[in-house]
Amino acid sequence: MMSTGLRGHRRAITALSLGLLATACAPAAPDDKIFTLTWGKLGIGYESFVGTRNDCVMAASIVTRDASGRENPMPAVSASRFKSCMRARGWEPVAGGYSAPLGYDVRIVQ
Repeated sequence: MMSTGLRGHRRAITALSLGLLATACAPAAPDDKIFTLTWGKLGIGYESFVGTRNDCVMAASIVTRDASGRENPMPAVSASRFKSCMRARGWEPVAGGYSAPLGYDVRIVQ
C-alpha cells in the first residue's frame, strides 16, 4: 500500500512534467522586438543603414499562407535570417543606433 505522501509527490512530479512538456511543444513566439532594435556600424550613415535594412528584409522575406492556402498579403520576415543578414554586413544591435523608417510594416516569424 502506497503512503499518501508518496502519492502526492508522484502527482506533483507528473503535473510538473506535463507542464514542461507542454511548454517545450508550444510553438516559438516570434521575436516581436526585432524591428524595434536599433542598429549601429561605426562611421556609417542612416541612408546606408536603410539600404542595408531593406536588402536584409528582402533576403529574409518568406511566403506564408493562411488557413485556406492563400498567400498572405503582408510580407513576413524571418527574425533569425534578418539578424544574420544585418550582422553579416557589419551591423550590430546597439543602444541609440539607427531604427527602422516609420510606416514600414512587416510580419515577423521565426
